[in-house]
Amino acid sequence: MAQTGSADPAASAAWHWCTIGASVLAAWAWVLIVVYLAPDYIGDELTPAAYVAFTLVIYVPLLPIAVMAGLLTQTKVLRGGHSRLRWTVLGGALGAGGLCATLAMNWLNGGLLAGSGVAGFSLLVLLGITVTLVQSAMEEVLFRGWLQTALSARLGQGGGVIGATVLFMGFHLLGGSRQFLSLVVIAMAGMLFGLLALRSGGLLAPVAAHAAWNASENSVFGLVPNPGNEVLGSILDFDLAGNPLWGGSDEGLNASLGAVLVLSALILPLLVGRTAKPAPAASPA
Repeated sequence: MAQTGSADPAASAAWHWCTIGASVLAAWAWVLIVVYLAPDYIGDELTPAAYVAFTLVIYVPLLPIAVMAGLLTQTKVLRGGHSRLRWTVLGGALGAGGLCATLAMNWLNGGLLAGSGVAGFSLLVLLGITVTLVQSAMEEVLFRGWLQTALSARLGQGGGVIGATVLFMGFHLLGGSRQFLSLVVIAMAGMLFGLLALRSGGLLAPVAAHAAWNASENSVFGLVPNPGNEVLGSILDFDLAGNPLWGGSDEGLNASLGAVLVLSALILPLLVGRTAKPAPAASPA
């Protein structure tokens, strides 16, 4: 902590950037290690228990990484923001509504089919929604709670949003090869979450939007993977077919023009919204 309070601006800036770089690399390294070692422990058949354990082992450690990085950069990480209930509801509505609008575009293009997976509400589906919430929250704590705020301290608020968005997209490359359109959609989703964090002044809105989009896609409509649904099942089960540009590829709606159009519509109003006052430097908790 002494380095961050140094009277030498150059030394302080160097410490700040080194901490950002080391923390991002630590998060990426952890994910790569887990992904590399997982097949040795999971085996060929993914069970519900293995799926839950794998997801939590990847994402939960992002929280201490973000909190430690916040301590080192004097960045307040865990921020609720202002008008918390309103922004949480708005974030959830944007996430779930955005996914439904994207799915509707696939349906209008004749690409929505009934799936053959396990469908219907169950405790496993509820567990899947809970795991999705944890995963989304951990990503948002790292990228919007800490990284965007730390970058904004040096690059300004716009630079912080853009920088965190680019690294958010890079983080998802660790999951395997991606279509170009899929990377565009991931970047636009990161921009949406970043703007929600900026306008609300906290994490509740982006966490709600992120979790609502993913949970709707995974646990409500059963769209991931495509075709099929996840091992924990889903309330409904649909498969996406037809034109790949509208979601008919193996990457589904994550690589669809519909997602680009919907995310654009969600992002534009946030570009002209009022920005919450930045939180003062303090303990990350």
